[in-house]
Amino acid sequence: MSKLDKVLDKTGSDIKINVAASETAQTKILKKFRQVMTNCAMLAVVFTAMIIGGFSPQKFTLQFKIYLVIYLLICAIWYGYLYFTLKKINIATLTPAKLFYKTAKIKRLMISGEIFFGVVIGLILINGLYNNPTALWALSVSFVVWIVLGVSHYWPQYIRLFRDLNSIKD
Repeated sequence: MSKLDKVLDKTGSDIKINVAASETAQTKILKKFRQVMTNCAMLAVVFTAMIIGGFSPQKFTLQFKIYLVIYLLICAIWYGYLYFTLKKINIATLTPAKLFYKTAKIKRLMISGEIFFGVVIGLILINGLYNNPTALWALSVSFVVWIVLGVSHYWPQYIRLFRDLNSIKD
């Protein structure tokens, strides 16, 4: 029986949120969002320093570095938004329906952001094809590794944490 079926079988007064498990999951998700945001911001600073310092090897043209800086900054801002949206949720004061709604909204935002960033990486790959075949292959391999790692390692962790975030007492 799914969690939704269990919730629908009970009346509104019978459903209680497992606050301890939910707050632990919230803390772990916030940590993951903060790590992604920090990593993207640091990489954007590195590529910005490369642009300012005039370090332009043939493999990383100026245009390519500008694309990466913009992409990484948008990614950092997006995960910062997700971080602060999730941080605002006070699990102890919400009803189960409100908690389920807010966490579903964050999951939708996260998935749509991941799809957007994947499409943008694809566009950067197409640009790499015209400018530099070596950069195209490097990004292609990175993109494939990113997808495999995300699907096999990170997404199961997020799924488990979001389930824990919506945990109810039996």
